[in-house]
Amino acid sequence: MSNIESYPVSSTLSQLFANDAPDAWLLTQYPSSNSDDTIFQNRTKYQIHDPFPPPKRELLQVLGPHHLMCAWGKDAVVTSQTAPDSRLLDHWARMLGDEWVPTWEPFDASQNFITLFPHQSLPPERQVVHPDVNYRLHSKEIIEFIDCNQARVLERVVPPCVAKLSHGYAGLGNFFIRNAFDESMMREQVDRQWSNATIVVSELIENIVSDTGLQFYLRKDGSVVWLGLTQQRFNQKSRWCGGVFSATEQGEGPERYKSMIEATASFLHEHDYFGLVGIDVLTDANGQQFLVDANPRLTGVSPFLMASRTFATEGATEGIYLASQNFAGSMDELFEAAEAVTDAKLLVLSACEDAEDGTTICHLSVTSTCQADNQQILQRLIRD
Repeated sequence: MSNIESYPVSSTLSQLFANDAPDAWLLTQYPSSNSDDTIFQNRTKYQIHDPFPPPKRELLQVLGPHHLMCAWGKDAVVTSQTAPDSRLLDHWARMLGDEWVPTWEPFDASQNFITLFPHQSLPPERQVVHPDVNYRLHSKEIIEFIDCNQARVLERVVPPCVAKLSHGYAGLGNFFIRNAFDESMMREQVDRQWSNATIVVSELIENIVSDTGLQFYLRKDGSVVWLGLTQQRFNQKSRWCGGVFSATEQGEGPERYKSMIEATASFLHEHDYFGLVGIDVLTDANGQQFLVDANPRLTGVSPFLMASRTFATEGATEGIYLASQNFAGSMDELFEAAEAVTDAKLLVLSACEDAEDGTTICHLSVTSTCQADNQQILQRLIRD
């Protein structure tokens, strides 16, 4: 494989996709296999392992889809079931510049689509990566066939280990099993919610010192464009909830993780995938690296990474991204508070107002020269 190419900070993700899939629209909405709060249903095919109870309407239609539009650019149209709030688009323009703000159009089934996950409700020929291929590549089962170091896959549950539903996402459907009780609880939940799901079991990696999310673009010709990396954040239930950016780490990524990047890119290219790729790599106390996840799509941290790259050129080199935060005020008050911060870049990636109690749930990031300052800003802004 040729050398890994670095992507200019001034360039957007939409430019990469427009070169490989001219006229295709980015559909930023996941389908659901257990919720009626979306028009994109995968009830009988391409089952996605949603949580139970299913994601709320606000997450499916607003928070999730809209935050993936942030820092996308204008070279490919974006679409979703619900239009992004004009106040959000105006905020992005003020924070990032108009060239980073996407052009949104109402969903039109006659278009071709860049998808986050294969869609049963769209004709296969309208999805730039065939949904059969895309579904296979989204399975946790394929990871063991990528030719790089990784946790050993087990034929059955042997504690301590990790069990994953084949098509879970954002840490959903992941189970850490250290004893018979953990296994029993996992079996009970899976039988109740996804009795037909494939479960992939692997060894538990101990003494982890870093969980790194790497982002690159795989061109149609198989060449690789390096975008950057973040350190992953997970909540107490082991669900992904954000990331951390440091400008000083970005240049070292392609060389440090070269074997992981090239092996994943080669495998995906051989199986007819092109587009954004996110992989997760664990590093243990001995410096050994393990590939633990491969996501052939925009991931939750992609917009934060692209925005952070631009902020770093202005001297804001350290950033934190947090998903699903509660702000004790309206959307207007949230944008006012975010833009009143003068010693950092406080970016609202998406937001949804609760009319009943006057609060706003949001995905947001804070970027400055110091992570301690970022934490203090977040503490002032967000309620528990």
